[in-house]
Order: sequence, then structure tokens, then C-alpha cells
Amino acid sequence: MASNEPHHDGLTGAFYGPNIPPEVPPPNLHRPKHRRHEFKPYTLLCTAFKIFTLVLITIGIIVLCLWLIYQPQTLKIHVQSANLTLFNLSPSNLTLYYNLSVNLTVRNPNQKYNLYFKRIEADALYSGSRFDFLLLPLYKQGRKNTTTLVFRFQGQNVVNGDTVRSTFDREKGEGWFYIDLKMYLKVRLKMLIVQSVEYRPDVSCSLRLPAPGNSTSAAAGFAVTECNVESFS
Repeated sequence: MASNEPHHDGLTGAFYGPNIPPEVPPPNLHRPKHRRHEFKPYTLLCTAFKIFTLVLITIGIIVLCLWLIYQPQTLKIHVQSANLTLFNLSPSNLTLYYNLSVNLTVRNPNQKYNLYFKRIEADALYSGSRFDFLLLPLYKQGRKNTTTLVFRFQGQNVVNGDTVRSTFDREKGEGWFYIDLKMYLKVRLKMLIVQSVEYRPDVSCSLRLPAPGNSTSAAAGFAVTECNVESFS
């Protein structure tokens, strides 16, 4: 006769099996060696370049700030005296005979900048035609300083232009000759150890000169003339 009791296979409850021990990593037989930090030539070059670039940027920022704070003032140039002892135009051609001396002052109004003149060219023009030019010696001009320059134009030269003859005859009759003096400069500014780029300000002076032999205009004389000077910009 079959039994109605459940069949047991000798187990009384849940069976989970034996505990599984955790995995132990194998011993590291090769210990990592201590690496020395090696500087390769390429790394050194990159580092030096970065430092050099940073220094240049810093210097550039400092110079820009100083420039904005101490922006340079324009030169002050005046023709103090001018003497025209000979000024004749040949009746047969346009050869001009002349003897002109000019005394002018150059004022550096800047408190912070010294000026270094790298080129000074002076041109004398009549009726738009250049008849002579001079190259003056280079010099350094200190802060808040006034320097006197003397020009002497003497000789003969052919002047060009359709209106030169008529202009000469008219001005001679009036007793005044109008001569333009133009100066072409190359200047550097320096403050402490910082030197600026090269500036090329042009200077223009319009001179009204008594005609030689005219007593009326000679009595009036030459008036001090302020020149037009381009700014340092």
C-alpha cells in the first residue's frame, strides 16, 4: 500500500553548498621600478618658448599701458628768423639764384621722452618746385628741451612750373616772396629702457620773406612763423 507522506532524500531544509573562498590575486613577482622624470630636449625647448612668449606679452602690455598713460606730445617747431639776401630768376630761362638762411627752434615738450633724430631732411620750395635741400646732422634731444637749427640754402637751380615766372614777377612787385620749407624727419622716442618704433612726422613751414632790395618790406621784417607738425600717431 502506497504511503501518502512526502518523500525526503535525507535533506532537512535548504542546501546552499559550501562557501566559495574569495579569489586571491597572484603575488606580483615584478615590483614596478621607480621612474625618473626625464627632460627631453623637445620638452625643454617648449618650456623655454612658453616662458619667452610670456615675457614678450608682459613687456608688450607694460609698454602699451605706459604709452596710453604717457602719450607723447607733438613737436613744437618755429622759424625764429629768415633772411633772403638773393632771389633772382633768370630772364632767359627758369634758373633761380638764391641765398636763404633760416633759423628755427625745435621744442620737445615731453616730460618722459627723449628724442632721437635718425634723419633730418629740409627742402626749400618755390611755387611748388623744390630748388634746394639739406641733410642735417643727427642728434639726441632731451626732455623739455629746445634745440636751435640753422639752415643755409645757397646756389642756383632750375625750377619747374608754368606759373613760376608770373608768380615771381607778381611777388617781386609786391615786395614779398613766399617760400615753403618742408622737413622730413625720422624720430624715435625713448623712455627709460623702452624705445618706440620709428616715427616719420612731416613738417611744413610757410615763410613770408621781404624781397631783397625792397625797403618797405625790409622795414616790416620777418615775423616768427609756427610750423605745422604731424603728431606721433
